Amino acid sequence: MTNFTERERYVASLEMEPMDRPSVACTGAITLDAIKQAGVDPATMWHDGNAMAYLAKTAHDMYGFEDVNLFMVWTHLEAMGAVVNFTKPIPFLERPLFNLGDDYQMPDMDKYIKHPSVARTVAAFRKARQLAGKDTAVTVVTSWGPLTTAGHLVGTEALMLGIATDPDEVKKLLRFTSEYSAEAYKAELAAGFIDDADAVTPGEPSASGDLISAEMFEEYSLPYLKAEFKAMKSTGAPAVLHICGDTTDHLPLMAQSGAMALSIEQKVDPYIAVKKVNGKVALIGNVGPIEPLMLGTPEQVRKDTLRCIDAGFNVIHPGCALPPETPTANLRAMTEAVKAFRR
Repeated sequence: MTNFTERERYVASLEMEPMDRPSVACTGAITLDAIKQAGVDPATMWHDGNAMAYLAKTAHDMYGFEDVNLFMVWTHLEAMGAVVNFTKPIPFLERPLFNLGDDYQMPDMDKYIKHPSVARTVAAFRKARQLAGKDTAVTVVTSWGPLTTAGHLVGTEALMLGIATDPDEVKKLLRFTSEYSAEAYKAELAAGFIDDADAVTPGEPSASGDLISAEMFEEYSLPYLKAEFKAMKSTGAPAVLHICGDTTDHLPLMAQSGAMALSIEQKVDPYIAVKKVNGKVALIGNVGPIEPLMLGTPEQVRKDTLRCIDAGFNVIHPGCALPPETPTANLRAMTEAVKAFRR
């Protein structure tokens, strides 16, 4: 069957249905070309739900993705009271909210959805769904994963030191972060948000194989990811897990998280990834965002794209968020290579 809508193809790809070709999508396509084409102000767009929705739809139209992706990854942290500095190309928390060992207090979740950051994200999703229509997938990122969130809350250096010196306090913080995000996802559902999203994707870069071993991942990330994905599953939201870096040894554990798909970086050999996952979940990726998407040629992009298809990835996708300078021609080369392919 070849007459899928974009949305049907994306959903079928996540569900690992037999397809004539994979879907092609992108998370975090906040490029200079897309910002210019959308006519949004990079200094204010993060605080404007409509601007983020228009930017996501513009990226879809310019590059040929089959999803409209809202990259609102700071929402949960902002709603907890974190101050995010959006003046740099990569936003960051201006200061940690806690010290490791504090008595962490769950925010009033009855008021969660009224927080300006959450209201903005919900409004952005509704606008994105309106712009995308019923035939294009809308995917969203509203939070980091539990280990990464914990690092933002107390400082990543303090968190990693705590794993070595005070693991019980680290696990207390991780329980707090995962319980908070689980309740936040449920609240977003109650607001009519993620129930109509085609994928919700927490990013968990602090659980990268470049930072922690598979044994540490099993102890300090997996149980808390399971709690969050269980909450998302209870809402009916399709959930995808993204982890940066070399996750080769983590993949069998990542497949136990409850996510229906894993988004992985180009540091993982795509053929090995398919073998490691062994059909348990869908795979998303893993065309290199630096090489070849930012620095390579369209022909190099096509070659890398076809390699991911040949390996058996379900959704072809950059291995991580795109650098702002990524050339339009290279992104089009990726989407055109996927759409021209037939099994």
